[in-house]
Amino acid sequence: MVPPDDFPGAVEAGVEDYVHRQLAGDCSREAGALTSGLRQLDAEAAARHSVNFDALSPANQDTLLRDLEAGLVSPTWPAEISPLTFFARMVELAHEGYYADPANGGNRDGSSWRMIGYDPRLPPPPLPTEAIPAPPSSRSP
Repeated sequence: MVPPDDFPGAVEAGVEDYVHRQLAGDCSREAGALTSGLRQLDAEAAARHSVNFDALSPANQDTLLRDLEAGLVSPTWPAEISPLTFFARMVELAHEGYYADPANGGNRDGSSWRMIGYDPRLPPPPLPTEAIPAPPSSRSP
């Protein structure tokens, strides 16, 4: 969902590791539904191209994901997760894994942080003066 360009993509940044870690931890209650969704994604790829999703060309993966996002799927999806819910949740997990603190299992070597120019060792920039509220007046009316 995050292809490589001048910076690592999702695979190189460890997003898969992050997702696995979340499904075994904080997201364990939804792990069954998301796993069913992943199996159904493979079934959708097989119905269209006779191969699993990971064996599709990048163009065919993109088309399948766009169709999934639009709810245009051929096989029946499992009752516990709709194609739209599955797609939205996997996008959310991919973004989390790509941009999160590397200590959480994704963003390997802080690659996405370097891409956006974030350096966690630096303090945050100061707020603009207009964002700082004026102190209450000490004068009486």
